[in-house]
Amino acid sequence: SSLIFYSLTLDNILNIIVLLILAGVTITTLTGENGILNKASEASEQTKQASSEEQVQIAVVRSIGTDGNIEIDTLNKELEKINAYYDGSPISDSNKIVSLPAIVTVDGYNVTIKLDGSITKNENIKEYTKEGVPIPKDFYYVEGTKDTGVVISDVEGDDLNNSKGGNQFVWVPVDNYSDFVRRAGYNNGKQESLTSSYGEADATGNNTNSGVTEAETTKIEAQEMYASVEENKGFYIGRYEAGMNDNGNVVFKKGEYVYNGIQWSANGNMQETDGVTGGAVELARNFAKSEGYTSVTSTLVYGVQWDAVMKWIETIPNPNVEGKTYIQNSTGMGWYRDNYFDGNLMNQTGIDVDENKSNCVNNIYDLAGNIFEWTMESVDNSKRVFRGGYYNDTGLYYPASSRGSNYPTNGTMLYGFRVTLYL
Repeated sequence: SSLIFYSLTLDNILNIIVLLILAGVTITTLTGENGILNKASEASEQTKQASSEEQVQIAVVRSIGTDGNIEIDTLNKELEKINAYYDGSPISDSNKIVSLPAIVTVDGYNVTIKLDGSITKNENIKEYTKEGVPIPKDFYYVEGTKDTGVVISDVEGDDLNNSKGGNQFVWVPVDNYSDFVRRAGYNNGKQESLTSSYGEADATGNNTNSGVTEAETTKIEAQEMYASVEENKGFYIGRYEAGMNDNGNVVFKKGEYVYNGIQWSANGNMQETDGVTGGAVELARNFAKSEGYTSVTSTLVYGVQWDAVMKWIETIPNPNVEGKTYIQNSTGMGWYRDNYFDGNLMNQTGIDVDENKSNCVNNIYDLAGNIFEWTMESVDNSKRVFRGGYYNDTGLYYPASSRGSNYPTNGTMLYGFRVTLYL
């Protein structure tokens, strides 16, 4: 009887083991990464998100007036009906959308209403955050903090020496949106003044310079850029001035021949030419598309963005000039005529001026010196603005914050450009 008992006990144990194995398979099938429960949850999330997008699109359609344009007041009322949120609070009489583009939240999902009334879902734009900074899904975190400059690259495993040869960008924080304004820079030791003759397309799409009416492309771009900066509390700027690789393509990499000798626009006019890539504006706008980025939009740097960088680094001292900051007097912290001919005769990007890398401020290279950089800013009705100094002058006269202007037809070797990216 003891043998029979032992045999039955062994069988029971084996049965239990088999049942446990089967249960384990079943549990994995149910709860694993690709399990039924997870797949069902993902499908449910997708359904909810699609529903939120559909509700917003219906609200937009119901807001189109007899003239074919979206009536903002009507849009607010329609969005209020579906319990949409804007700027962190429910849409109501006291919390309304003023202009498009705008980002609204319905059932916990963010949806962007663009200027033309189309909508985009805000998924996979920010793959993750690092140091409190959004890292777009086309890029990889390299190094740095929010204070010292978070660097990203489009090549995995890249480093601050750009040894992997990726295009690199630096996050410029704008924690307080009210600080996102154009600011007076310095020239020849004195602070400049901004007058009504200077301006660019702003958050409304209109140029604050009354002498210039921007093209529709620029108006839409400016509105979307401002909206992105407000939502994400910052933007990315090229770590280097635009370079040109061996194939003639725009790159933002260390040690490339700088992309200079370029007009502001392909047609040499005050407005850009859509679909043409011969000018600074067009090359900057086409950069993200040419690289296949899907999470960011590239633009020529706006004056307000340049000044956001200046605001961010405004307290950094210049060790070469007593009592002066980098943005007031950039002597010794950029490639100027006192060192250019001995160190960077070919205007290459990201070449260190000294062992301290003095021309790399908050991980951004050559904001001062090397070449002038075209911006979206304008002066009067016939000139576009450049920033940052150039190689054959001084860091006193043309520090990092300085402004200058020239006709958009001017394509001498003094002029290059830099792009920014917004999410």
